[in-house]
Amino acid sequence: MATERNSEDTRNGLIARMRGAPRYVSIPVGVGLILGGTILAPLPVFGVWMLPLGLAILAPHSPGAHRLSRRFHWWSLKFLRWSIRNGFVRVKRKGPNGDQEERSPSADP
Repeated sequence: MATERNSEDTRNGLIARMRGAPRYVSIPVGVGLILGGTILAPLPVFGVWMLPLGLAILAPHSPGAHRLSRRFHWWSLKFLRWSIRNGFVRVKRKGPNGDQEERSPSADP
């Protein structure tokens, strides 16, 4: 039963539940999310967020989707580091007193 397999996993998200799903369920859901994300990309609610979710659901069942999922994750981390370094995103860090202070990357010595 699917509930017994998912009880071992401590994560409760959709992707963690779909990893234990049979192939005949997760492959159509993943492909549907990818196709829906590419077709509905101009709409504000649907769109681009559906592509990485579909890849994450397909990744355990397809080596090609697993490779694309890893590349997308690497690219998103690289883009996040670039945006922090160039000041597009500000990082909040805890100071020595436990309060949060906002740091700008350009303020580093």
